[in-house]
This record gives sequence, structure tokens and C-alpha cells, in this order.
Amino acid sequence: MSSMVEVKELNYSYGKEKVLNQISLTLETGKIYGLWGRNGAGKTTLMRCISGLSPANEIYVNGSVPYDNEEISPHICFIQENHPLNPLWSVKDAFCIAANFKESWNEALAEKAAAAFHLKLSMKVKKMSKGMKTALALTIGLASRARVTIFDEPTNGLDAAHRETFYDLLMEEHEQRDRLFLISTHYINELHRYIENLLVLKEGALIQDKTMEQFRQSAGFIHGTKEELNWLTGKAYILEKKEMGPLVRYMIDLDTCEDEHVLEKVEDHVHLQDYLLRVTDNK
Repeated sequence: MSSMVEVKELNYSYGKEKVLNQISLTLETGKIYGLWGRNGAGKTTLMRCISGLSPANEIYVNGSVPYDNEEISPHICFIQENHPLNPLWSVKDAFCIAANFKESWNEALAEKAAAAFHLKLSMKVKKMSKGMKTALALTIGLASRARVTIFDEPTNGLDAAHRETFYDLLMEEHEQRDRLFLISTHYINELHRYIENLLVLKEGALIQDKTMEQFRQSAGFIHGTKEELNWLTGKAYILEKKEMGPLVRYMIDLDTCEDEHVLEKVEDHVHLQDYLLRVTDNK
């Protein structure tokens, strides 16, 4: 797999407010990446920069800066949360507009995805529910067949059945086409089954960039009484401490722990969402 997106020490500000701080990363074609962070961490700004909607000379897509670049733009598709759709458009109108801007647009895939989401081609945007608008936007993103396809909170507004529909269509595209997908989400416990790598932002900084297997080994629990676990002091970084009467449970950061005795005592690994909440705590 070759690198498709390169970000080199990106800083970005809105006026005096710094939103992104020294971001460097490489995204490879043929992979699905997740992007996680608390509200205000800079996820949407980073995606806008990669997609070429915001100026950033420190970003390269297939070797070129994407901002205001007519050669690169047809190969990038950014589906925003609450994606802007003209209320007078029908589903078919939306497909025709998208086809004019995306070189690899696939009409058959668009109609297949629309049918899977139960969207009639004649339906007007102004008559759609929030979930239906989201489904239409996701259909456009998938059918664009853009080499770099970015989804910002793609399943917001979708019911459980349509979330599964989206993931099924996504995985089918992933298996059949050489595309790079970047997906931001707050619902990582749902998305983690489909992504290969996860990027974690905290206050504009990239603090984690690892494979899902690496994340699964990043933290663990040790249980016992306070007296039994006194020896832990200074031997491991404790992400969380919970007391339950005489018992205590420590969440241990395994990435920074090299003490074999500590590692031998780890009983359970931590759910990814819980781990991410702890490493992005402001404490």
C-alpha cells in the first residue's frame, strides 16, 4: 500500500484560536481510518484541510496540496455532518450534480445504495427526515468512488438498521476498490470493527496513531484490595482508579509500562471507548 495523504507539521488557527497543533501523519490507500476526539478537538478542521476546503500548505494528497486544486478535487469527497443538500433537489438531481464533480462517479452504485437505504429517486430533499438526508449524503460519498473519501460522523441520525446498511456498503467498497476512507465518530465501540487504524486528537494535537490491535493492548485492569496493590505505586501510570468498598480497580497504561510483575497481574483489557476517554481527560 502506498501513502495517499501526508500531513507535515500542520498548524491551523481561526483568528487567535489555535485549532490544530503540529499535526503530522501519513494515510495509506486501501485502508479505513477512524478519527476520534472529544468535541472541539479539531477533527472537522483536520478533515476540511485534507479535503481541500480549508487552506493548508502542509497537506499533500497524492503529492499535491489539495486546496484550490482542480486536478485533485475530483478525487476527494468529503461528506460533512449535516451535509448541505438543496431542498429542491430530488435524489436523482443530487446524483446528477455529484456526477459532474466526481470523475469516478458510479451511477449503478448510487442506485444500489439508494435502494438499500429505501430512498426513491424521485424523492425531494425537502420531504426527507434527518436520517434520510444522512443516507443520501452517504450514498453520494460511496458512489463518488473518490480515491480519498471522508465521512464526518456518518451514522448520526441513522437508525440501527441503516447504520448496518452503511457499514455493509462501506466494507463492500473497501474490499473491491483501492480507496482511502477516513471516518470521524464519537461511537468508536461501533466503528472499531471496520477500521484498521485509529487517530486520536486532543485539544488540536495528535496523541495516538495506532492500529486497532495496538489499541487492544494499550490498557488493562488490575483488581484487589488497597493493601494488596500498594506495591503498584510508581511502577505504572494509572489512567483511572475506582474504589468499591475495600476493593480497588486500577486502569493501567500498558503502553508505558515495562514492569513484568505489573503486566503479569493485568486481568482484563479495557473497552476502547473507556480508554480513549481516560487518555483525553484534562487532569
